[in-house]
Amino acid sequence: MKIAFITYEYPPDTGKGGIGTYTQQIVSFLSSHSFDVHVFAGSHLRNEKIDEKGFVVHLIKCAGPDDFQNKVLPVFAAENEIHQFDIVESPEIHANALQIKISFPHIPLIVRLHAPNHLVESLKKRYITFFQKTRFFLGALRRLKWDLGYWRKYKNENDRDCQFTLNADYITAPSNAMKDWAERNWNIASDKISVIPNIFIPPAQLLNIPILNEYKYKTILFFGRLNVLKGLVTATKVMRNILLNYPDWKFVVVGDDGNSPKKDLTMKHWMMLELKSVHHQVLFHEGVSYDQLPNFIEQSEIVFLPSLFESFSYTCAEAMAAGKAVVGSNAGGMSDLIENGVSGFLVDPEDENIQIQMLGNLITDNKLRLTISNNARKKINDKSQIEKQQADCLDFYKHIISNN
Repeated sequence: MKIAFITYEYPPDTGKGGIGTYTQQIVSFLSSHSFDVHVFAGSHLRNEKIDEKGFVVHLIKCAGPDDFQNKVLPVFAAENEIHQFDIVESPEIHANALQIKISFPHIPLIVRLHAPNHLVESLKKRYITFFQKTRFFLGALRRLKWDLGYWRKYKNENDRDCQFTLNADYITAPSNAMKDWAERNWNIASDKISVIPNIFIPPAQLLNIPILNEYKYKTILFFGRLNVLKGLVTATKVMRNILLNYPDWKFVVVGDDGNSPKKDLTMKHWMMLELKSVHHQVLFHEGVSYDQLPNFIEQSEIVFLPSLFESFSYTCAEAMAAGKAVVGSNAGGMSDLIENGVSGFLVDPEDENIQIQMLGNLITDNKLRLTISNNARKKINDKSQIEKQQADCLDFYKHIISNN
């Protein structure tokens, strides 16, 4: 049973996000169950073949996703001569395995839905002002070019991610929310998409973090990339209100910088300006490695993750494993992890009032926070649920191989 994972994003060279985390988790899991697994991944630094514990990683030096799509083909072809892969899997975004599918059409292709470019860009547009859209359009006219820019109508047939997905032999999604999005926006029939939750085995380092009986750190933590997609525009305004009303509390922000709603500012700098009145209660930490992350999670009582959309959320799962009270987003895959009001809270990522209310409830009601924290860990570490997810995952891949 031989599987090749084709992904531009893979840590440490090209990925700190969800695609890289998913790939690490799934290849480790499958290789531990007698699958011969190879990862073909992008790198800005090196061409290298690395033997990991139970699987092989082929790092391919490239300038970006488009360059990777072409450069991965000869490396894959050479390895396929030796191993004769049964399955190829690729994320939908940037159509990483497009050239491989064209050259090896007989090998079944699984496209894994994570967060396609169209979804990401449509969420970004919420914070582009009418003035910015108009300026873009007028700029194109000055160059004698007719370009509607942000008003351009979206068409599936012009979307490479979509067309790549439609040409897959199998399509999987990590959550019902991601599946529903693909059905609505790409007109994919429901029976063509299998929901296979991301493998997440709670690490001991998180499970061993003691659940606090009382408020000790008085800290609300956000961790993830700093950008508008993580809901940080509304969240920043919410936190300004919270910190003004609870001056003994802190807001700790862990993550690498990204885009803000203002073109000339990064997200960190935009947040710093918005939080100027409470700056002494706010701490930013960039360049934090995954190994360092549990220390930050441990030193908090509440984790705040109001993303505009998540197909899955490893950050949410990790916070729950650590026994933290999570205020997460009801837009996307966190709904599959959190039972609202029981093992966390799901809020509208653009509703300031409900976010302020939920955070305030957890700050002022220690019994509620403690109950949510205990329920969160119990739910994410439910052995029967973990075993079922693992069994379903194995059955899916074995079924494909046995039918091809």
